[in-house]
Amino acid sequence: MSASNSQVKYSAAEIFKVIKDFDLAPEKIRAIENAPLDSPSLVVAGAGSGKTELLSVRVLWLVANGFARPEQILGLTFTKKAATELSKRIFEALLKLRQTNFWPEDLEYEFVAPTIMTYNAFSNQIFRTNSLALGYESESTLLSEAAAFQLAREVCVRFGSNISGSLSDLELNLDSLVQKVLELSQALSDNGQDAASVRESIEATASHLGLLPKKLGQLVDSRFGYIEDIVEGLKPTPLIAELAELFQQEKKKRSLVDYSDQVALAYRAVSTIDQAASDVRENFSQVMLDEYQDTSVLQTKLLSTLFTKTSVFAVGDPNQSIYGWRGASSSNLDQFAHDFGSAKHFSLQTSWRNPTKVLDMANRISAPLLKPASYEKVSTASRVIPVQLVAKDDAIPGTTDFVFEQTIEAEADAVARWLKPATSAGKSCAVLMRKRSAMALFVEKLQQQGIEVEVVGLGGLLELPEIVDLVSALKVVQRADSGTELIRLLTGARWRVGVKDIDRLFVIARKLSGPRQEGVFREELTLVEALDLVLNEKLELLGEFSKESLSRLQDAAILFQNLRSSMALPLSDFVRVCAEELWLDIELWANPKRKNPMARLQSFYEIVAGFGTGSGSALLGQFLNWLDYAAKKERFEIPRTNPGAGVVQVLTVHAAKGLEWDFVAIPNLVEDDFPSKPRSVSGWLTGAELPFPLRGDASSLPAFNIENATIQSQAKAAVDEFKADNKEHQLREELRLIYVAVTRSREALLLSGSYWKPANSGSRKPSRFIVELASGLFEFPDLESAENPLDLEPRVQTWPLEPIGTGQRGAVVAAAESVQAASAKLSRVSETDLKASDLHQEIDLLLREQDDRIKSLSEVDLPVRIPASKFKEFINDLPGQAGRYLRPVPTQPYRATKSGTAFHSWVEDFLVAEVDHSTTDILDLAEIFKTSRFKGLEPADVEVEINLTRGLNTFVCKLDAVFQVGDRFEIVDWKTGAAPKDKDEEQQMILQLALYRFAYSELRGIPLEQIDVCFYFVGEDLELRPEQVPSPNELIQMWEKLFV
Repeated sequence: MSASNSQVKYSAAEIFKVIKDFDLAPEKIRAIENAPLDSPSLVVAGAGSGKTELLSVRVLWLVANGFARPEQILGLTFTKKAATELSKRIFEALLKLRQTNFWPEDLEYEFVAPTIMTYNAFSNQIFRTNSLALGYESESTLLSEAAAFQLAREVCVRFGSNISGSLSDLELNLDSLVQKVLELSQALSDNGQDAASVRESIEATASHLGLLPKKLGQLVDSRFGYIEDIVEGLKPTPLIAELAELFQQEKKKRSLVDYSDQVALAYRAVSTIDQAASDVRENFSQVMLDEYQDTSVLQTKLLSTLFTKTSVFAVGDPNQSIYGWRGASSSNLDQFAHDFGSAKHFSLQTSWRNPTKVLDMANRISAPLLKPASYEKVSTASRVIPVQLVAKDDAIPGTTDFVFEQTIEAEADAVARWLKPATSAGKSCAVLMRKRSAMALFVEKLQQQGIEVEVVGLGGLLELPEIVDLVSALKVVQRADSGTELIRLLTGARWRVGVKDIDRLFVIARKLSGPRQEGVFREELTLVEALDLVLNEKLELLGEFSKESLSRLQDAAILFQNLRSSMALPLSDFVRVCAEELWLDIELWANPKRKNPMARLQSFYEIVAGFGTGSGSALLGQFLNWLDYAAKKERFEIPRTNPGAGVVQVLTVHAAKGLEWDFVAIPNLVEDDFPSKPRSVSGWLTGAELPFPLRGDASSLPAFNIENATIQSQAKAAVDEFKADNKEHQLREELRLIYVAVTRSREALLLSGSYWKPANSGSRKPSRFIVELASGLFEFPDLESAENPLDLEPRVQTWPLEPIGTGQRGAVVAAAESVQAASAKLSRVSETDLKASDLHQEIDLLLREQDDRIKSLSEVDLPVRIPASKFKEFINDLPGQAGRYLRPVPTQPYRATKSGTAFHSWVEDFLVAEVDHSTTDILDLAEIFKTSRFKGLEPADVEVEINLTRGLNTFVCKLDAVFQVGDRFEIVDWKTGAAPKDKDEEQQMILQLALYRFAYSELRGIPLEQIDVCFYFVGEDLELRPEQVPSPNELIQMWEKLFV
């Protein structure tokens, strides 16, 4: 039932005035006030229509009118970032509501906040609570993507030959097979299927095809080639399904679960354990589901099992369903009433983000999605129609620009020039790409304009030059067949080895491999192995090199030998050593185009640290295999922080959903790039996909209709129809993607493309998307050349490469000449002055040695690296600290120190992986933390170490956690000890936070004024926020005064 007028004390409009000083939109008022309190409702909300605000005000309205207590409200969304923002907004709004007459009389002042979390965290909570009843360990470890890849690879290697001999006949390399196993494993979990059901479905299809004659009335004595092709395409699927099932079994044996397992096991718990479902229902009377279009079939089953025919307030947009590749189903909105019971529908059409010109484009490009696909079986009555966006009353017209160049290089230049004035004005900017392959080019052109760039996600990082160099070096260290990577490094700025010398090295490898003999196996030396041999001075073939080139090759050989001898280091340390030995850090710092030179290298280090803690020798091979896999995989990666002013973020469209920028460029709008060319239109008939009939959303997918086929030609017609439907299905996915991309802009939008890219034999066609949107607004230039101009004009490159760059060389040479000239003017010591008595010289040396020893008893060299936690002790008692370093005495570890370390470890697991492994010695601290405001927040960084170097010292800052809400950041330091007793002690402790703020600002390029700091004394549930934090200049002055 909806709330009656007599039950409603306060309107949504009144409540909204508590948190904002403008009026709430009428469409939001209708949804908030008219949505039933005891049955489901669905809100179709267009891009930028204010879904977060809608959910926040719905909570306030429920609480103020007494329809629900705050702790009875459950809110679910997809990302930790979204959950954190929604949780904070609701909590702060409730605090404001508490100060008004709208606060219910019977509701405590110290209320319990609503539960706001991600869908996966919710599933994990149910699974952990019921794990023992499900036959799992309660402390099962959450499997990361990298760890899942390693385990699946191990399963393929160990068990692949046991599945079937025909598995080796598949045209798949090992990493491709692993990817298929992981994808099919997730599909089996998401749809509640197993290998047996896959085999049964495939065999039934193959059997039906096998019984079809060529003509009616004929015996089945032969098959057309196309029938053989269909049957052959089906064969791998059951084999890979068996491997996927073995992978799932291996996870259970090792007490491992991934995200899809969490949902599957939570669903099993609420379906088979009565208490599991009733406990959840008793806790929550009002449920809000955000981004509902992105839920999977299994998540829908879990939620509907728990909350069918109850007050479920779901918000979604069919036009933004873009995560089908990771299990999301675009048909969930259509099936909402079927899954949850008869539902009341509402819509939000007003865009509070986009200018009018951008909205016109969004509506135009999404118009085909208003109609159902030709293959859909969803009834017209139940189909959810996407909204057509309308502008807010005071919306600006905005700017929509178009560029279409002859070459992709000219296009990238044009995009960079378009963004330059915006970055200079401090606008937020983004380049949204459908594919990552051209990212490096656009990043390079942006940097040439002096623009700071942030590349989001591993896939984009792997395209950047410094990361390519580092990964190349890692491959040369690990794999003897990494000749291409070795050539890249040898011919680069570090060694500048010539092309002829590379060829000579190749010839040496060939000669040392011995002569080719027919029928005799010859193990050929690789280029990497040949490089090792240049250290053998007795090798006569080395005479073919010049002295200089041989010296450079030998230097490279020694470097890689030394790196191999360092592989016992932890992987993260080993990767850092590789970068330093390659002088990548020096090269980056010397690059005048880089405003934050080490940012991308630091991001890569963080990815390495997340892969594993074992040694390089144990993990490097696995890490490189995972990088090869991850580079090809579609990934869900969002920026960890909001962009700084004047910074351009470069990311994929998939990563951009839910985000917005002032200026947005969408480049490479050409056919087969955006819209992307499908890898295959055969669907589950090839590619080892889960057969569509076994999927929970089968009614919204193309169907392979061969049931009525009586001859082979009819089966071929069914295949052709199925392929055409798949092509339409994939185009609709691309339409949703371009809709999401276009609607990210707050002020200006640029759509661009180009005819030619390097190595293309034929020109590219403008994308149907840019053609549609540019109609009447932009005239495409003619194609100027029938041949690729990037290949027609020879590229001129000065060789060998200049290590410091041609632009910098003049300044460096001038500085060197100045030093040499100054040195020549220094007075010279004459030869006669050096002739002194040997005895006198020895006596002087002995006396000086004695003085040094006496002096050393009272002086100490302080360490270069100073922990930030010790900074205050140096400031307050430098002699005491010097004494400790002069005469170090081991101290017994306090019990509190041990529990503090255990608590920090627990918090990291709890915040990052949402895993609760609290031991008895920190149980009380963990329970206090779970009631704190930090419990529901998503950290931007956890346990991050920053080395802040100033002068001769490096201050080591180990930040416990950093949270981001909007454009502000909060650094929090967990303290398990007692709070300071007085203001003096408090001021001394604040020096540590001041260093943290200084270091984090330097690392992320965030203005100091946007960073807050606090201590949280967990045992006392006390937050200590300093009124004033010393500035970087004040900190440096404090330190320098110590040594005056």
